[in-house]
This record gives sequence, structure tokens and C-alpha cells, in this order.
Amino acid sequence: MINPLTDIFSFLDMGGEVLIVLMVSSIIFWTVLIEKFMYFKFIYRPKSKEVRRFWKDKEGSMLWANMQIKQAQVSRFNVALKTNIPVLKALIALFPLMGLLGTVTGMISVFDSMGAFGTNAKAMAGGISMATIPTMAGMLLAVLGIFAYSRLDYIIKREIRKLKDKILKDSDA
Repeated sequence: MINPLTDIFSFLDMGGEVLIVLMVSSIIFWTVLIEKFMYFKFIYRPKSKEVRRFWKDKEGSMLWANMQIKQAQVSRFNVALKTNIPVLKALIALFPLMGLLGTVTGMISVFDSMGAFGTNAKAMAGGISMATIPTMAGMLLAVLGIFAYSRLDYIIKREIRKLKDKILKDSDA
């Protein structure tokens, strides 16, 4: 019987310490991303609907003071939706760099084995594996991260635009 936990640990061991750092940063990235989608679905949507209902056909909603209140509400939603977005951007940028660090450390291992054992292919194979696995993992995480971030960014911009259209209607005319 195959034990998935053993497979994960052997994969992490093959990639070296850098792969462990990549895994931890990946867990942070996906946790923040899932939190943003959960916030959007379970907190933002109900609150934005509540704000839209409040301002819908409200008497005097086009007065200057009320327009300022509406602008402040949209701004609060915008800030709340964009919280932790810089963390996601930074991690996406770091994924390939951490993979490159894995390449360098793996190649150092290859050169160490070459210095100790000559050009023994078996001795070099572990270092080459250690060099390529983190690189592949870093690139994969960066590509998936860019895709997920792009989707999140699109949703945030669309929702803020919709909210502005709904509660600030006819205010900029």
C-alpha cells in the first residue's frame, strides 16, 4: 500500500531544503488566496448587498454629504478586498527565485560530489535531481499563482466597479 505522506517526505528530501521553503511559502500563498475568496463570498457579498439595499431609492441619496458617505463605503470595501494582495504578489515573484536557489544549491552538491568522487554518474545524479526539482516546483507555483491571482484581481475590480455603479449611480454625471 502506498502511503502519500511517505511519498511527500521522500519528494521533499529529494529536492533539498529549498523545496521545504517552497512548500511552506506555497501553503501561505494558497491560504491567503482561499481566505480572500471566502471573504469575498461570505462577507463582502452580503455586506455589499446590504449597502445597495440601503441606498436604493433612498430619499436625498444624491446630496453631497450622502455621496461622500457612499464614496467612503466603496473605499472601505475596496481596501478590505485588496488586503493581503501585496503578499500574494510577493510570493508569486519569489516562487521562481526560490526555485533558482534550489538549482544553485543542487549544483553545488553536484560539484561537491564531483570533487569527492570524480565524474561518477551515480554520485552526480542526486545533486542534479536536487537542482531540477525545486526549479520545476518554483515555476509551477509561479504559473499557478499568476493564474489564481489574475482571477482574484479580475473579480475584485469587477465587484468594486459594480458596487460603484449601483450606489454611486448618476453621481459623476
